[in-house]
Amino acid sequence: MVGIFAGLKWRLVSSRFRAASGATKGWLVVGWCVAVLALGLVVFGFVALRTNPALARTAVVSLFTVQMLSWVLAPLVAFGLDETVDPARFALLPLTTATLQRGLLVSSLVGYLPVANAVVMVGAAIALSTTWALLPIALICAAVQLLLCVIVSRAASASMAGLMAGRRGRDLGMVVGSLLFLVYIGLSFALNQTASSASSNGSSAIGSGITSLSRALSWGPNGALATIPSTLHDSNWGRLLVALLTPTAAVVIGWWWWATALRKSLTTLPSTTEGSAPSDGKASGTAVASSLRGMVSLVIARDRLLTWRDPMRRIPWIIVAALAVLWPLLVVRGHGSLFAVAFPAVMMGLQAGNQFAVEGTGLWLHMVAFADRTRARGEALGHAIFVLIPGTVIVVVAVFLQAIIRDDLEWVPAALGLCLALMLGSVAFSGYVSARLPYAMRQSRKSMFANSVPGQKGRTMGSTLVSFGGGIVVALPALVFLVLARAVSPVWGWAALVVGPISGIVAVVLVSNLTASAYLSRTPEILATVAVGDRS
Repeated sequence: MVGIFAGLKWRLVSSRFRAASGATKGWLVVGWCVAVLALGLVVFGFVALRTNPALARTAVVSLFTVQMLSWVLAPLVAFGLDETVDPARFALLPLTTATLQRGLLVSSLVGYLPVANAVVMVGAAIALSTTWALLPIALICAAVQLLLCVIVSRAASASMAGLMAGRRGRDLGMVVGSLLFLVYIGLSFALNQTASSASSNGSSAIGSGITSLSRALSWGPNGALATIPSTLHDSNWGRLLVALLTPTAAVVIGWWWWATALRKSLTTLPSTTEGSAPSDGKASGTAVASSLRGMVSLVIARDRLLTWRDPMRRIPWIIVAALAVLWPLLVVRGHGSLFAVAFPAVMMGLQAGNQFAVEGTGLWLHMVAFADRTRARGEALGHAIFVLIPGTVIVVVAVFLQAIIRDDLEWVPAALGLCLALMLGSVAFSGYVSARLPYAMRQSRKSMFANSVPGQKGRTMGSTLVSFGGGIVVALPALVFLVLARAVSPVWGWAALVVGPISGIVAVVLVSNLTASAYLSRTPEILATVAVGDRS
């Protein structure tokens, strides 16, 4: 039975390659080659650490802990449940919980990401082997680490599956995701401060910042696995006993947790509902959709209501806002951090992307109701304006905060012109590629992010790259004036502030016409593409 599960997972993974076209297969092969090269560099880096046992132990302890957090949180917060090993798909099969666990465990180890994790684990094992005699022990520790990650990840997924299917679970996921992002920002800021102080004192930033944290993490189950080879080499038998018992207990407890959660998910129905926030009584029906202005107002009111009700629509805005305010302070030390708001500005424009796939097969209602050019153009403009209203506020606030903190007020006009042009251009082209290169989005609502379905990741990447490139092209005039402001005089920044938004607004207006034309001419193809999300 375990072999059947593994074979089924392999067929699901490999079928995407077999079903792809010739060009797509070529790009997949190129991507695999790049991934193999990147993995080779990572393994080479770990092998190089073998000559420094203390640094290797610190790095591997940190790696094992981050790997565990990634396995547990990424399926719940970022990408949703792995549909290929969803236990609900096997609820009607006459299988015991133990058999289902073993099958799901093996199938979870089949795929590109598990193989990449295994390769990195081999490099980590070599790094921990101060002598070649310890290599078998280190490899066993790496295998147990991967096994522990899979068990705890599946246990957490099975426990949260019912909750994440409802709105309350997505609200909780939104809070957890926001907190994780803020923790990441805080840790990055703390490490940067540690590195700065360590550099000024002539000491190592790693030795002063991360080593003390890795000592604490080494007492956890993942860190203990990384310390077993060195503890055995030093003949520290008491510490070795603790290092052996800690991951063993974690595996046993994780397996029991997974069995309990799996049994509950297969025999009970979730009590969560899809209830939404109560309406304030101000229905969007007051907007008249018989004209371009009425259609724009209707779409803006509808997007506002849905964003307020659905956590999947709110969480990207929360993250982008935090990114615009906090991220520039981390990547740019000293003057000029306000120009780093340009990246979050482009990210805000991406919120207008794939606008026709959010409702899956519900798009046919739009096809019937908005089947003329005026309404189609009004829908495209409405989506764009809804994104631009909060996006403009966030960009302006973020730029002024960076300028005040870094004392860069003279560069505010140039930075605002560039950032607004990038955001407007990204919004314009995001709407266009929504009609030209749509991709299906999961309608199962088991994740707080509306992610694309398997088999359409290439479309997702292509759409994102076009939106980024379009934003850059529209911002080129503002970028020219920014260079003049930096090289000649800050007065040129006012020209960037005028030209940037004007070029962006012109792009939004003109590209909305192209979006409406593409939408009207390709509605059957768009519906066929996005309908796949209803089955995911």
